[in-house]
Amino acid sequence: MNTIGRSLIGLLAASTVAAATACMGAGPAAPPSALNPLVLRLPGGRAALARNVSSLRTGSWASADAKTKQTVYVADPAQNGYYGAICYYGPMGGYALGCLAGGPSASSGINFPEGTWIDENNDLFVANGGSSGGYSGQVTEYALPLTASSTPSNTLYSNVTNPSEGAFLAYVCGDKHGNVYGTTLYSPTIAVWKAGTMNATPTSTLVDKQLANVGSPSLADGPVACATDSAGDLFVSGQYAVGYTGNWQYYAELDEFVHGLNGSGKAKVLQRETSDLYFPAGVGIDKQRNLAWALFDLSDSGSSVCTYAAPYTGSPTTCTSGFATGFHLTKNGENLWGGDATVYPWYQQPQAHVANDIAYPGGGLVQSTSGNGLITPVDASVNPPLR
Repeated sequence: MNTIGRSLIGLLAASTVAAATACMGAGPAAPPSALNPLVLRLPGGRAALARNVSSLRTGSWASADAKTKQTVYVADPAQNGYYGAICYYGPMGGYALGCLAGGPSASSGINFPEGTWIDENNDLFVANGGSSGGYSGQVTEYALPLTASSTPSNTLYSNVTNPSEGAFLAYVCGDKHGNVYGTTLYSPTIAVWKAGTMNATPTSTLVDKQLANVGSPSLADGPVACATDSAGDLFVSGQYAVGYTGNWQYYAELDEFVHGLNGSGKAKVLQRETSDLYFPAGVGIDKQRNLAWALFDLSDSGSSVCTYAAPYTGSPTTCTSGFATGFHLTKNGENLWGGDATVYPWYQQPQAHVANDIAYPGGGLVQSTSGNGLITPVDASVNPPLR
């Protein structure tokens, strides 16, 4: 079974209904026909999800202060019949101010959102893994602030495929020149859209041969998350596999494309986690140009964000406490916001699901979202972002 399938089925059995009903009440389960086609394609996914999916009800999360400025944007692919939602919060977290939800007839462009990124124009980019129109996912762009009726100002379609296993768009990031990168699960290929691309397929691609052992039968995820620095270097957090049929092991890896789209096109390995206890999650560059890498610890269902000094090949200088998977740093670089769940590891996560504000570097939990409305918060962007 692929890692998304393992994850979703394991997560849902214990946490989906409890999390959804605590926030929204015991709403009706979505019929199989309303489930996201991406999830229905997963092994065993239809039967498991038909028992456990709740619908996101408009207006169910009311903020105590409706005038609070939007600051935090959380991607949750498990909302709304697994079409997902982007829920937005004030700078202190707390209850959601609202959500931009996906659905079979929604015009929001949201369809199993996983990664997010905010550019220099304060536009929000969302990587949607749900396929449509024959594509393997799409990046949708939104002017901020969001509303429950926001629609994309631009849609970038991914045509990256893996014939044996399928491919799903995962995370999105961009550089200071406006180029946009989209990582693709089950493929070593990263989609690239040059600056100014509108409503189109990738203008080029990058291939991470270090993460090429993906797809059937190994089922490693390949590239997962990405980030860029001020020099245009592209950093990719991914997963590779070693072993043989029936005995594969999955390890986390951190790679760099020097100068990104304008470089040699060859990925350089910076870090490799070979304990078989960690899964790659978020990656980012801090204010001092250190690299922050989130690894989900499968042994204790926790996650740490560790900091590495250039050239990023040594041991970490410090690691955070608290949960953060997909994450983004705040404007001052002294905090980061991230989810506490991931759709990738194949185990049950016991804690209530929230997005967390964590002191950086090496700090602890500062504040969280509340209301128990999130099911699988996998990424959180912050506006204004760190520049």
